[in-house]
Amino acid sequence: MERKVVAITGGAQGQGRLHAVKFAQNGYDVALGDMQDPASPQFAGTIAELEGMGAKVYAARCDVTSPEEMEAFFAGLWEKFGRLDVAIANAGIMTFGLTWELTDKQVQQMIDINLIGAWRTDKEAVKLMLKQGFGRIINISSTAGLKSSPNLCHYAMAKFGIMGLTKSLAKEVAKKGITVNAICPSMVKSPMTEQPAFLGHIKYTTGMEFHSFEEMDKGLSPKRPMGVAFIDPQDVSDLCFWVGDSHTARLISGAAIGLDAGSLI
Repeated sequence: MERKVVAITGGAQGQGRLHAVKFAQNGYDVALGDMQDPASPQFAGTIAELEGMGAKVYAARCDVTSPEEMEAFFAGLWEKFGRLDVAIANAGIMTFGLTWELTDKQVQQMIDINLIGAWRTDKEAVKLMLKQGFGRIINISSTAGLKSSPNLCHYAMAKFGIMGLTKSLAKEVAKKGITVNAICPSMVKSPMTEQPAFLGHIKYTTGMEFHSFEEMDKGLSPKRPMGVAFIDPQDVSDLCFWVGDSHTARLISGAAIGLDAGSLI
């Protein structure tokens, strides 16, 4: 039986690596694009881990802000595998700032990576999926793309934009065997939320001061609807796999799927 193929941007480490591992564990071959060179220690480690599971891996340095690199990445994976079943637009950044204090450079960088990068991923993926008449595209949005947040105007702009991208493309390919959905996690335990700047963001938005991620998690969790402040990143990967692979998910498209521990209630 021919193995299925998943493509993931920002796949060398963090959440992208977990997505790759989840799909490889379930019999997928994997195409990984990342800002890092495949020979770098982190990227090479991810590749070795996946190959150790029996997956074939196509890996390339791929900047989502570069049309040329994105085109080359998808052309390369098509040449290697000849199919693309699932594409996950995972690459993204998070920075902070009040709306009136953000610079043009900060906003442009956020839009270029988080929104236009997702559009480029979807654009290149769907062209391949149209050739074969099937496929599933997953855009990683956020609860900030559904309800926004202070101190994150530019991030919310990009994530709200992903919802427009998701719904428009879903309509365009609805009768072509392709689904397009967005997964919208709330705060996830990750390098993004473990950085000192995130502690400052939480202090600004809640008035509560913490000195470590562990302290922040312990202090915020009792105040959340389900007693969970930070989602386990493995839960995001598990949901990605369900959306990308399950029989039931074939009937879901254009959706914003919240993984929010009740924060949207």
